[in-house]
Amino acid sequence: KILNNLLPPDIRILGWSPVSNDFSARFSATTRTYRYFFVPRTMNLENMRQALQLMVGTHDFRNLCRMDVEKVYNFERQSHSAEIVVDNTCGDKNNRVAYILIVGQAFLWHQIRCIASILFLVGRGLEEPSVVRELLDVENNPGKPSYPLADEKPLVLHDCQYNNLHIG
Repeated sequence: KILNNLLPPDIRILGWSPVSNDFSARFSATTRTYRYFFVPRTMNLENMRQALQLMVGTHDFRNLCRMDVEKVYNFERQSHSAEIVVDNTCGDKNNRVAYILIVGQAFLWHQIRCIASILFLVGRGLEEPSVVRELLDVENNPGKPSYPLADEKPLVLHDCQYNNLHIG
């Protein structure tokens, strides 16, 4: 209560847990959940879902991230699940809010924004869902294509999970 009285009203502490000295909020996370919000007005959500499902599993995502070859040498990441969720409780029929929900162990720099960008192209019919299979095939497609990066504002780190961490 004391900390929450000192914080701005839009930030709240809901719990806490003691951690060891080697704990890192960034590197100790075992699972991360991201949400990328958008309005699906003219998007083909079924094609977007097909493309998104091709990303589930362990893949080399070098063509779906911002390259940082000085710091990253392994571009393989595991996506546990991915889906597009439409919130029918927000907005009218033409302005529903939807989000891309991706759960994985770790993600590369701008990976979620690159994924969103590709999915929006698929949703608008500018790319086929199979483009994801081509982008993940780095042996046949070693050069990263030049796609625009999706905006950072709708991206939310929704949840992180940690082993042996019990929030009190």
